[in-house]
Amino acid sequence: MKLVTVEAIQPIKNYARILLAMHSKLVVASLVALAATIAGISGTALAQNQTSPSSTTTAATTTAANNITTASNMTLDEARNLYLSVWNQTAFNVTFSTYVQPFTAAGYGVYEEHGTTFEPGESMVLYVELVGYDHLSVRDDQGNRLYLMNMTADYIIADVNGTELQSIEDVPAGSILSHKPNTELFLELSLTQETPFPEGEYLITYVITDEVSGESITIEKQVTVARQTVPSGTV
Repeated sequence: MKLVTVEAIQPIKNYARILLAMHSKLVVASLVALAATIAGISGTALAQNQTSPSSTTTAATTTAANNITTASNMTLDEARNLYLSVWNQTAFNVTFSTYVQPFTAAGYGVYEEHGTTFEPGESMVLYVELVGYDHLSVRDDQGNRLYLMNMTADYIIADVNGTELQSIEDVPAGSILSHKPNTELFLELSLTQETPFPEGEYLITYVITDEVSGESITIEKQVTVARQTVPSGTV
């Protein structure tokens, strides 16, 4: 595995704010990425409205899985190394995505869900879990081995008919240096309506790229911008 120094890596901000023009209105797109160390090996589930590189595991991964034999004396480190060997043969993919309430994503799998209907001016925060991303081995100035995970994202905003209204590219979504090759990573992709969108249906496409491997995946979400009706007789 090729080693590089931390100084050779261009710094990436964990939080980016980009102004978008849409129907003469400004939108602020901001992305935040956080990571947590793995606590165990868990299953995955494909989220709705997303496309993935493959709906099945690769032949190499299947072969590796079939050759796995468990032993009662297997240590946690051995189990983790076995898991990582399969991980390294797994295609980069999104295993889960959902809109969440702003500021509620406190960790991997820890969030408060939000539907796909938003008030004009309300922030749209997409929580995303990833699998199969690469870890770049680097050295710090003391010679310690670290692992770099680096993601960028594109936003493409379209109307319900698919007509593109606005797009931005190569927005930093998260750059993380860790002492361990983390396998529990989530992103928060936040779209803030600085000036409220016109009410209606929108198709938002997110393209997430693993900058270490060069692989990309796409998520499509249909959202509605509409004012909530207040029942008559309520204050």
